[in-house]
Amino acid sequence: MAPVIELIDVWKSYDGFQALRGLNLMVESGEIFGLLGPNGAGKTTTLRIIVGLLRMDRGVVKVKGIDISREQYEYKKLIGYVPENLSLPEYLTLEEFLMYSGKIRNLPGDKIKEKMNYYTELFELKEKRRSLLLSLSRGMRQKAAIISALIHDPEILILDEPFIGIDPAGQRVLKDIFVERVRRGGTVFISTHLLDTAERLCDRVAIIYRGQNIASGSLESLRKVSKSGENATLEEVFLKLTEETKEHLSKEDIEMKS
Repeated sequence: MAPVIELIDVWKSYDGFQALRGLNLMVESGEIFGLLGPNGAGKTTTLRIIVGLLRMDRGVVKVKGIDISREQYEYKKLIGYVPENLSLPEYLTLEEFLMYSGKIRNLPGDKIKEKMNYYTELFELKEKRRSLLLSLSRGMRQKAAIISALIHDPEILILDEPFIGIDPAGQRVLKDIFVERVRRGGTVFISTHLLDTAERLCDRVAIIYRGQNIASGSLESLRKVSKSGENATLEEVFLKLTEETKEHLSKEDIEMKS
Protein backbone atom coordinates (compact mmCIF):
# COMPACT_ATOMS: atom_id res chain seq x y z
CA MET A 1 0.00 0.00 0.00
CA ALA A 2 1.36 3.42 -0.96
CA PRO A 3 2.10 5.90 1.85
CA VAL A 4 -0.55 8.51 2.59
CA ILE A 5 2.16 11.19 2.63
CA GLU A 6 5.54 10.79 0.98
CA LEU A 7 8.42 13.25 0.68
CA ILE A 8 11.30 12.36 -1.61
CA ASP A 9 14.54 14.41 -1.59
CA VAL A 10 12.79 17.66 -0.68
CA TRP A 11 14.88 20.85 -0.52
CA LYS A 12 13.80 24.30 0.58
CA SER A 13 15.70 27.50 1.34
CA TYR A 14 14.48 31.00 2.04
CA ASP A 15 15.93 34.21 3.45
CA GLY A 16 19.40 32.74 2.95
CA PHE A 17 18.63 29.76 5.19
CA GLN A 18 18.62 26.13 4.01
CA ALA A 19 15.55 24.80 5.84
CA LEU A 20 15.29 21.35 4.21
CA ARG A 21 18.21 19.36 2.83
CA GLY A 22 16.97 16.37 0.89
CA LEU A 23 14.25 15.38 3.34
CA ASN A 24 12.74 11.92 2.92
CA LEU A 25 9.63 10.98 4.87
CA MET A 26 6.76 8.49 4.75
CA VAL A 27 3.49 8.58 6.69
CA GLU A 28 1.28 5.52 6.50
CA SER A 29 -2.49 5.15 6.55
CA GLY A 30 -4.09 4.54 9.93
CA GLU A 31 -1.37 5.92 12.17
CA ILE A 32 -0.60 8.87 14.39
CA PHE A 33 2.75 10.09 13.12
CA GLY A 34 4.90 12.58 15.02
CA LEU A 35 7.45 14.96 13.52
CA LEU A 36 10.10 15.85 16.08
CA GLY A 37 13.15 18.07 16.00
CA PRO A 38 14.86 21.00 17.71
CA ASN A 39 13.96 24.59 16.86
CA GLY A 40 14.91 25.38 13.27
CA ALA A 41 15.01 21.74 12.20
CA GLY A 42 12.44 22.28 9.44
CA LYS A 43 9.27 20.90 10.98
CA THR A 44 6.96 23.80 10.19
CA THR A 45 8.50 24.20 6.74
CA THR A 46 7.76 20.55 6.04
CA LEU A 47 4.11 20.82 7.02
CA ARG A 48 3.62 24.07 5.10
CA ILE A 49 5.01 22.47 1.95
CA ILE A 50 2.71 19.44 2.29
CA VAL A 51 -0.42 21.59 2.63
CA GLY A 52 0.62 23.86 -0.24
CA LEU A 53 1.51 27.04 1.65
CA LEU A 54 5.16 26.89 0.58
CA ARG A 55 6.77 25.76 -2.66
CA MET A 56 9.75 23.45 -2.36
CA ASP A 57 12.88 24.21 -4.37
CA ARG A 58 13.10 20.64 -5.61
CA GLY A 59 11.93 17.16 -4.72
CA VAL A 60 8.63 15.29 -4.80
CA VAL A 61 5.72 15.37 -2.36
CA LYS A 62 2.82 12.96 -2.76
CA VAL A 63 -0.45 12.88 -0.82
CA LYS A 64 -2.48 9.71 -1.40
CA GLY A 65 -0.33 9.13 -4.49
CA ILE A 66 -1.04 12.62 -5.88
CA ASP A 67 2.05 14.61 -6.87
CA ILE A 68 1.19 17.97 -5.33
CA SER A 69 3.38 19.87 -7.80
CA ARG A 70 1.26 18.59 -10.69
CA GLU A 71 -2.16 18.67 -9.03
CA GLN A 72 -2.07 21.55 -6.59
CA TYR A 73 -5.69 21.75 -5.45
CA GLU A 74 -7.63 18.48 -5.53
CA TYR A 75 -5.64 16.76 -2.77
CA LYS A 76 -6.37 19.58 -0.31
CA LYS A 77 -9.93 18.29 0.06
CA LEU A 78 -8.43 15.35 1.94
CA ILE A 79 -6.64 17.50 4.52
CA GLY A 80 -7.53 19.36 7.68
CA TYR A 81 -4.68 21.65 8.76
CA VAL A 82 -3.93 23.63 11.91
CA PRO A 83 -0.83 25.88 11.84
CA GLU A 84 1.26 26.71 14.88
CA ASN A 85 0.82 30.47 14.48
CA LEU A 86 -2.90 31.09 14.18
CA SER A 87 -4.25 33.83 11.95
CA LEU A 88 -8.01 33.78 12.39
CA PRO A 89 -10.59 36.35 11.19
CA GLU A 90 -10.90 37.90 14.64
CA TYR A 91 -13.96 40.06 13.92
CA LEU A 92 -16.08 37.03 13.14
CA THR A 93 -17.88 35.20 15.92
CA LEU A 94 -16.94 31.61 16.54
CA GLU A 95 -20.19 30.50 14.91
CA GLU A 96 -19.62 32.71 11.84
CA PHE A 97 -16.08 31.39 11.48
CA LEU A 98 -17.16 27.75 11.61
CA MET A 99 -20.01 28.37 9.17
CA TYR A 100 -17.51 29.99 6.80
CA SER A 101 -15.09 27.07 7.23
CA GLY A 102 -17.82 24.61 6.31
CA LYS A 103 -19.06 26.62 3.34
CA ILE A 104 -15.63 26.87 1.70
CA ARG A 105 -15.53 23.08 1.97
CA ASN A 106 -18.89 22.92 0.16
CA LEU A 107 -20.70 21.37 3.10
CA PRO A 108 -24.50 21.79 3.27
CA GLY A 109 -25.75 24.09 6.00
CA ASP A 110 -27.38 21.34 8.06
CA LYS A 111 -24.12 19.34 8.08
CA ILE A 112 -22.14 22.38 9.20
CA LYS A 113 -24.56 22.97 12.07
CA GLU A 114 -24.42 19.31 13.06
CA LYS A 115 -20.61 19.34 13.20
CA MET A 116 -20.50 22.72 14.89
CA ASN A 117 -22.95 21.62 17.59
CA TYR A 118 -20.99 18.44 18.21
CA TYR A 119 -17.51 19.93 18.42
CA THR A 120 -18.37 23.10 20.34
CA GLU A 121 -20.03 20.88 22.94
CA LEU A 122 -17.07 18.50 22.97
CA PHE A 123 -14.50 21.30 23.40
CA GLU A 124 -16.67 23.19 25.91
CA LEU A 125 -17.14 26.19 23.59
CA LYS A 126 -20.93 26.08 23.31
CA GLU A 127 -21.37 29.25 25.36
CA LYS A 128 -18.78 31.08 23.22
CA ARG A 129 -20.46 30.57 19.85
CA ARG A 130 -21.68 34.17 19.64
CA SER A 131 -18.38 35.59 20.92
CA LEU A 132 -15.90 37.32 18.61
CA LEU A 133 -12.75 35.29 18.00
CA LEU A 134 -10.86 38.40 19.12
CA SER A 135 -12.30 38.00 22.61
CA LEU A 136 -11.36 34.35 23.02
CA SER A 137 -8.30 33.13 24.89
CA ARG A 138 -5.34 31.62 23.04
CA GLY A 139 -6.47 28.13 23.98
CA MET A 140 -10.04 28.77 22.83
CA ARG A 141 -8.80 30.10 19.48
CA GLN A 142 -6.68 26.98 19.14
CA LYS A 143 -9.76 24.85 19.73
CA ALA A 144 -11.66 26.94 17.15
CA ALA A 145 -8.92 26.29 14.58
CA ILE A 146 -9.02 22.56 15.33
CA ILE A 147 -12.81 22.44 14.91
CA SER A 148 -12.41 24.29 11.60
CA ALA A 149 -9.94 21.63 10.45
CA LEU A 150 -12.27 18.82 11.51
CA ILE A 151 -15.54 20.20 10.20
CA HIS A 152 -15.36 18.52 6.76
CA ASP A 153 -14.26 15.19 8.29
CA PRO A 154 -10.90 15.05 6.47
CA GLU A 155 -9.08 11.81 5.85
CA ILE A 156 -5.77 13.38 6.87
CA LEU A 157 -5.20 15.71 9.81
CA ILE A 158 -2.00 17.78 9.83
CA LEU A 159 -1.37 19.84 12.95
CA ASP A 160 1.62 21.95 13.98
CA GLU A 161 2.05 22.01 17.78
CA PRO A 162 -1.66 21.27 18.33
CA PHE A 163 -1.52 21.09 22.14
CA ILE A 164 0.02 24.52 22.78
CA GLY A 165 -2.26 26.67 24.93
CA ILE A 166 -4.97 24.03 25.35
CA ASP A 167 -6.06 23.06 28.85
CA PRO A 168 -5.61 19.45 30.03
CA ALA A 169 -9.28 18.57 29.44
CA GLY A 170 -9.08 19.91 25.88
CA GLN A 171 -5.86 17.99 25.27
CA ARG A 172 -7.57 14.79 26.41
CA VAL A 173 -10.45 15.43 24.00
CA LEU A 174 -8.03 16.08 21.15
CA LYS A 175 -6.06 12.91 21.82
CA ASP A 176 -9.29 10.90 21.87
CA ILE A 177 -10.25 12.43 18.51
CA PHE A 178 -6.89 11.40 17.06
CA VAL A 179 -7.23 7.83 18.29
CA GLU A 180 -10.79 7.52 16.99
CA ARG A 181 -9.92 8.90 13.56
CA VAL A 182 -7.03 6.47 13.20
CA ARG A 183 -9.27 3.61 14.33
CA ARG A 184 -11.56 4.52 11.43
CA GLY A 185 -8.66 4.41 8.97
CA GLY A 186 -7.68 8.08 8.95
CA THR A 187 -4.20 9.51 9.42
CA VAL A 188 -2.95 12.09 11.91
CA PHE A 189 0.36 13.88 11.33
CA ILE A 190 1.53 16.19 14.12
CA SER A 191 4.60 18.26 14.82
CA THR A 192 5.32 18.65 18.52
CA HIS A 193 7.97 19.52 21.08
CA LEU A 194 6.11 17.53 23.73
CA LEU A 195 8.16 14.35 23.63
CA ASP A 196 6.36 12.65 26.50
CA THR A 197 3.05 13.21 24.70
CA ALA A 198 4.52 11.94 21.42
CA GLU A 199 5.82 8.83 23.18
CA ARG A 200 2.38 7.96 24.54
CA LEU A 201 0.36 8.99 21.51
CA CYS A 202 2.29 8.35 18.29
CA ASP A 203 2.59 5.01 16.52
CA ARG A 204 5.74 6.21 14.75
CA VAL A 205 7.86 9.35 14.75
CA ALA A 206 10.52 10.94 12.59
CA ILE A 207 13.35 12.96 14.11
CA ILE A 208 14.66 15.65 11.81
CA TYR A 209 17.77 17.75 12.29
CA ARG A 210 18.94 20.58 10.04
CA GLY A 211 16.36 19.64 7.44
CA GLN A 212 17.15 15.92 7.23
CA ASN A 213 15.42 12.83 8.58
CA ILE A 214 17.99 11.30 10.91
CA ALA A 215 15.75 8.49 12.19
CA SER A 216 12.16 7.33 11.95
CA GLY A 217 10.07 4.46 13.22
CA SER A 218 8.49 3.18 16.41
CA LEU A 219 10.09 3.93 19.76
CA GLU A 220 11.32 0.34 19.89
CA SER A 221 13.08 0.65 16.54
CA LEU A 222 14.55 4.03 17.46
CA ARG A 223 15.98 2.55 20.65
CA LYS A 224 17.82 0.02 18.49
CA VAL A 225 19.02 2.63 16.00
CA SER A 226 20.33 4.84 18.80
CA LYS A 227 21.72 1.87 20.74
CA SER A 228 19.82 3.03 23.79
CA GLY A 229 18.57 0.72 26.51
CA GLU A 230 15.31 -1.15 26.09
CA ASN A 231 13.68 1.17 28.65
CA ALA A 232 14.98 4.42 27.19
CA THR A 233 12.38 7.15 26.84
CA LEU A 234 11.70 8.96 23.59
CA GLU A 235 13.32 12.04 25.12
CA GLU A 236 16.52 10.10 25.84
CA VAL A 237 16.55 8.62 22.33
CA PHE A 238 15.86 12.02 20.78
CA LEU A 239 18.67 13.74 22.67
CA LYS A 240 21.15 10.96 21.89
CA LEU A 241 20.41 10.92 18.17
CA THR A 242 20.38 14.69 17.73
CA GLU A 243 23.60 15.12 19.72
CA GLU A 244 25.36 12.42 17.69
CA THR A 245 24.18 14.02 14.45
CA LYS A 246 25.32 17.45 15.64
CA GLU A 247 28.79 16.12 16.43
CA HIS A 248 28.99 14.30 13.10
CA LEU A 249 27.99 17.38 11.11
CA SER A 250 30.43 19.54 13.09
CA LYS A 251 33.27 17.18 12.15
CA GLU A 252 32.20 17.33 8.51
CA ASP A 253 32.20 21.13 8.61
CA ILE A 254 35.72 21.17 10.09
CA GLU A 255 36.98 18.73 7.43
CA MET A 256 35.46 20.81 4.62
CA LYS A 257 37.14 23.99 5.92
CA SER A 258 40.55 22.35 6.39
